[in-house]
Amino acid sequence: MADESRKSLLPDEDEWLDTFREYLCGHPELAEHVARIWFALLEHHAQGPEGVRNARFIIKQALSLTYPFTRSYRLAYRHYLLSLTGYVKPEDEPEQLLKAWINRAKASIAEARKAKRELKKN
Repeated sequence: MADESRKSLLPDEDEWLDTFREYLCGHPELAEHVARIWFALLEHHAQGPEGVRNARFIIKQALSLTYPFTRSYRLAYRHYLLSLTGYVKPEDEPEQLLKAWINRAKASIAEARKAKRELKKN
């Protein structure tokens, strides 16, 4: 099940094309820049384990730098600002909500990994 849900996160060719048409059409300089990034990632992957680690670092950095442009970031920031007013219940404070959710997510991931290992054994 986890593999299926992870696969559904991977964009297919049509989704890539839709995204590229929306953001790159009419912006050849940006398209060139994005193509160079993809090429660099491919080059890193071809360099073996060290290159894969480098590519992973680049992707993690890009993901981190993308976050401030997302709706989630804007909502989290608004939530944070509201918490500064002092009118937010302690259990609704950002830190409390996030810690609880992260613990639930970690437990869920651990359970899924355990189930996957057990399936491999059988």
